[in-house]
Amino acid sequence: MSAAEIPGSLRAFSSALSSEPSLLSGGTASEWFSAQQNCLDQTYRLAAGAAGIGLWYLDQPSQTIMLSPTLARLVGFPERFHLIPADRWMQLICLEDRAGVAKHVSGGRPFDIEYRLQLPAGEKIWLLTRATVVWQGKDNAGRIIGVCMDVSARKDAEAAAHASAERYRALADSNPDGILVKRGGRFVYANPSAARILNADTPRSLIRRLAEEQASGSPMSELLQRLTEACQVRREAVPATFRCARPNRDAAFLDVSCAFLNWEGRPATQFILRDVTEKTQTRDHLRVMNERLKLAVEGTGEGIWEWDLIQDTYSVSGKLKEIFGWQKNERFTGKVNWRRLIHSEDYERVMEAVQACVRGDKKIYECEFRLLDRQGRWKWVLSRGVVVAWDQAGQPIAMGGMTSDISVRKDAEGLAWRHANVDALTGLANRRMFRDRLEQEIRSSQRSDRKLALLFVDLDGFKHVNDLYGHDVGDLLLIEAAYRIKACVRKTDVVARWGGDEFTIILTGLEDLGHVDLVIEKLLHGLATPFYLGHALGHITGSIGAALFPLDTDEGKDLIKKADQAMYIAKQNGKNRFSYYRTEMDEHAHTRLRLSNALRRALAVGELSLHFQPVVDLNTSNIVKAEALLRWQHPEMGNIEPAKFIPLAEETGLILEISNWVFCEAVACAKQACLIAGHLIPISINRSPVEFLSENASSDWLDYLAKMNVPTSAIIMEITEGLLLHPSQAVKNQLLRYAESGLMVALDDFGTGYSAMSYLHQFHLDYLKIDQSFVKGISENRAHRTIVETIILMAHKLGLKVIAEGIETEEQRRLLLQAGCDYGQGYYFSHAVPAAIFQRMLGNAAH
Repeated sequence: MSAAEIPGSLRAFSSALSSEPSLLSGGTASEWFSAQQNCLDQTYRLAAGAAGIGLWYLDQPSQTIMLSPTLARLVGFPERFHLIPADRWMQLICLEDRAGVAKHVSGGRPFDIEYRLQLPAGEKIWLLTRATVVWQGKDNAGRIIGVCMDVSARKDAEAAAHASAERYRALADSNPDGILVKRGGRFVYANPSAARILNADTPRSLIRRLAEEQASGSPMSELLQRLTEACQVRREAVPATFRCARPNRDAAFLDVSCAFLNWEGRPATQFILRDVTEKTQTRDHLRVMNERLKLAVEGTGEGIWEWDLIQDTYSVSGKLKEIFGWQKNERFTGKVNWRRLIHSEDYERVMEAVQACVRGDKKIYECEFRLLDRQGRWKWVLSRGVVVAWDQAGQPIAMGGMTSDISVRKDAEGLAWRHANVDALTGLANRRMFRDRLEQEIRSSQRSDRKLALLFVDLDGFKHVNDLYGHDVGDLLLIEAAYRIKACVRKTDVVARWGGDEFTIILTGLEDLGHVDLVIEKLLHGLATPFYLGHALGHITGSIGAALFPLDTDEGKDLIKKADQAMYIAKQNGKNRFSYYRTEMDEHAHTRLRLSNALRRALAVGELSLHFQPVVDLNTSNIVKAEALLRWQHPEMGNIEPAKFIPLAEETGLILEISNWVFCEAVACAKQACLIAGHLIPISINRSPVEFLSENASSDWLDYLAKMNVPTSAIIMEITEGLLLHPSQAVKNQLLRYAESGLMVALDDFGTGYSAMSYLHQFHLDYLKIDQSFVKGISENRAHRTIVETIILMAHKLGLKVIAEGIETEEQRRLLLQAGCDYGQGYYFSHAVPAAIFQRMLGNAAH
């Protein structure tokens, strides 16, 4: 403690004592003490009023010390003047401080010193002493006069401040952040981290450098000064980030905060430096990478979004604006209620997926849904996101993610699904989807304990309309039939196109089986109503089979099979009717399957054969032609009529293979007949309308005739008049090819079911065959005779030869001859006979 801390009155007192040496010279200490006491009393009272200041006087010759009352009280003596030996006073001084005090006392100079006293009670106090030397002669410092002050409180405070500073240093020295302390305009402390961050060798060297920079006004010192001023204004810590140049090293990015503190008992400013260079560089790098990623992501069609869960606002990228139907440069407010844009069928599913992510049930939100864009179009989007920010309580406050337009993919998937599950022509479920739905409905019926019915519908007469008018009209018929069938059932029922002209229906959730009869009645009536198909008029009916679950079976496959069997029974019973499944139908289905399988091998094993029925000239009764008729002799089932197996061959596609075989056999017979008779005996063969779907057959047959060296006029193609009413382009092309090649064409069964005659002059025909139903009644029925006469007259007018079928009596032959008929065939002349017998008949006629 300096002398400046001692009150001015005491300094005056000290000076007064030292300025009166005459009082001290030539007398004893006791005399001097006595002489001075009055002076001291007055002066002491003056000084004691200031605060506990004690006075002392050391007489060097006698080594006696006088203590003032205040000093006596400070050291534990009674409060009065005391004379004590100097060594006793020295014993009061703490051992560690005695040498220092003795040195000052014997130094012969004024001194200021602080030291500790060990009081009799055991307490230690700190004294601040200022002393003046009184010389007795030039070289003899006879007396020392001093003042004392108890500075224990200050020393304790200094010790506490020092301890606090030491603790601060210890913490600061180990802190990874840099710490600088500035007091009184200069830096007094720097920790090792500050030296490292600012690239200094040691904290001390950093302090020197900072002092130099402060003197020169460096950017860093100016920044720290501005921070200090801001801190003084705001009275709180002030942060800042700046770029700082460093000697012999790259510049650093520092987060700097400024705050006030006490440093060793005095006000100071603390600066905390945090090196964020790597963080800043990483952030800048991430920003660049994010921009690149954003460009890359948007290049793939992904739009980026961020959603503030607290404010319920969000920001979107340009690509996402584009998906929403906004312009990229258009301002997006972020308050658009996108929830209203979600399709109502998708809304609950989307919101549950979002909330599951927000709740933390799922880490990633991912959902495909339909979104209404600004132009009012529904778009399929794939949206994915995650929670990207939480508050201090761990609650999510923001989400981020990407959304892409997947409409093209969804359209492709939908198209693929429709191709796999929907009939392209009618829009109904196809066979695959129907089977899936049937299994679902069976399970549903089992749970609800309700019944269901499966209906199998076949369009009677469809093939005729399709062959007659062509595929385009046939397709229109199927589309209209599908529409009518759907109109007969409930929305909850299932309608499918099974294939070709067959449809299947599931009537679901039945409580009353009477509903099945009502639906079947509607179906039969709806299908029997004429179909207006552009310029064509189609007439069909329906054959319907029904099977019930679980009454007939509890298996889906069996249900389809049994309904199919019932449908075929309805078809065999006359068409335009229905049949419920019965157990005996299994035997019928087995027989039909057996027949179909047998037909497939009939050609290979030689079970099929041709019989020939002669056609005679009614004027001469000579055989001039023959009709080839197909026969099937099965080793177990015996003779099978064509009416049974020809429709089966048409359904299974075997008709083409059989027709090729028939043609080749007929060509061989015609060639042999020509050799036997000595002239051409044409052979007529019946062509199924199904065969006209294959345009290659005619070309192949013409090539075969040339190969066999048989003239085209040796074969007559018999077709039905239904094929000519509204012929398809395929029919027209084949008939034209026949005419150009010389193949003759006969119109079979003329007059049965069709009244239009205009087609007769549109196509090149050679023969017209009168159906046996007219011939049979010609003898008894005048109307039949008139019809036959009219047909013959009309045919001759058109340049056609007439063949009458089914002649069984002489009278029929005579009446036909009288009417001008050219040719006839029937049992009257001959039954259809095997080729060998026919050839024998030709040989006999030739001789």
